Amino acid sequence: MLQRALRPGFVDVIFTALMAWIFILSPKGWAVLLGDGDTGWHIRTGQWILANHQVPYRDLFSFSKPDAQWFAWEWGSDILFALLHAAGGLPLLVFFSGFILIATSVIALRWMIWRGSSVLVAFPVMMLAVGGSTVHYLARPHIFTLLFLAIELWLLDSERRNPSRRIWLLVPLALLWANLHGGWPALFVFLGIQIGARLLYGDPLWKKELLVALTCAAATLVNPYGWQLHQHIFGYLQSSWIRDSVEEFQSPKFRSENVLQFEILLLAGIAAAWGRAFRGASGLTEAVSVWLWAHLALGAVRHAPLFILAAAPVIASEVTLVLESLWASVRKSSVLGIFRDLDFDLRPKFTHNSIWALILPVVLCLLNLHKLPADFPEKRFPVATANKLAAQLKGRRILTSDQWGDYLIYRLWPDLKVFIDGRSDFFGPALGQDYLDMLNVSPNWRDHLTRYRIDTVILPVNTGLGARLDTEPGWQLLHSDAVSVVYVRRVTIAAIPFAEHLFSPGRLMKASLPSEGIRENRI
Repeated sequence: MLQRALRPGFVDVIFTALMAWIFILSPKGWAVLLGDGDTGWHIRTGQWILANHQVPYRDLFSFSKPDAQWFAWEWGSDILFALLHAAGGLPLLVFFSGFILIATSVIALRWMIWRGSSVLVAFPVMMLAVGGSTVHYLARPHIFTLLFLAIELWLLDSERRNPSRRIWLLVPLALLWANLHGGWPALFVFLGIQIGARLLYGDPLWKKELLVALTCAAATLVNPYGWQLHQHIFGYLQSSWIRDSVEEFQSPKFRSENVLQFEILLLAGIAAAWGRAFRGASGLTEAVSVWLWAHLALGAVRHAPLFILAAAPVIASEVTLVLESLWASVRKSSVLGIFRDLDFDLRPKFTHNSIWALILPVVLCLLNLHKLPADFPEKRFPVATANKLAAQLKGRRILTSDQWGDYLIYRLWPDLKVFIDGRSDFFGPALGQDYLDMLNVSPNWRDHLTRYRIDTVILPVNTGLGARLDTEPGWQLLHSDAVSVVYVRRVTIAAIPFAEHLFSPGRLMKASLPSEGIRENRI
């Protein structure tokens, strides 16, 4: 066992090569993982939990909904992010997130080959899967949903082929999942499809899997918020406001390279699922899983990586069947015969990982420490503004975008609280609409600025609201740089009580300011 763990294999090299390709050699580099400001408030939440030895039940970061009820449903990830940040700052957190994302892809590769797929097929499919999933490559708690989903799908596949006690590993997985990220309902979607297929075909194993599902459900209740977490998450997922307003809940835009790779997998997955659908309960489980998540991914781009994990092994298996039928009777000296023998030689080399899968990426990053980001991308976030005006912004009532609110929390909290940030499950439709009215300079934008007692506005350059504030007699320009402009009121606003409806729980939309462009990486 020890000798096997120390012996490097092909998969270890692939692991390291993927880390280099995605995060070191690419133009965006490691900074792509910090393309979303949510990372900032996750770090600060984890620090608060560690300092206070409890999870928050009330808002910590906003002046628009002070002390309103809040579910820090990713508290486990928040603590881990805070610990990583304390140990090595953003570079260590970014490396850890990238490692988890690449590990998920390598698990998918190992799973495809375990299913009997040709290495010559599984590897290209994995590369497409990596490319299509990069829309979700961010240093956020969702990395654990991707990792856990890959593990779950392999466990369920193993149960279909050779029933054993391994499926009970889903119980501790569910417990961890429910405390790390809100994507844990996906576990029950896939498990429910498998149980339904067994029932349809009269397979008695449905009883065992139903018991596993019920035990997993009980395990998810072991969280600081109990059943209220479930109520909150399902309310969030069913919100029409969220579906209509949040970019990551909307359909994918087939323009960028990574979304086009997802499109290839989408078409191939739908076709491959049809080939599996009539091959017993196992085939039906795989087909329904692919079709369902294809539907969900077309409705919300955030589901694309989940579809990819479900579809990639099915695609690889179907293509392998075609390939094996072609080379089954060819001569050894033929082109197909050479590829057949090559695949036969390669498969055993792709069946294990060693400790080198960890050592090699660490060494690679140590050799490229200068490429790991010490701060968020300065072309995307108001880094220069925070550096220059940190002292002046303390205590200000600031209006900025949700993304920039996340970043200001990271840089300046607790000396500063924001009007709005990236917690889309916390801010409600009423407040969210007020936010949009101000950014879009709707007829009542001045009233909102006064009612919320906003005295500072930080915006990307060349925005509509910024142009209006340039001509407003009550406002003046405090700072400008290549990325942002800062306006402050010329006079202090008298204290104005908030309307009661501002404190009602709700959900916040994610809005892109014109100069921010389309967040192709935000899911």
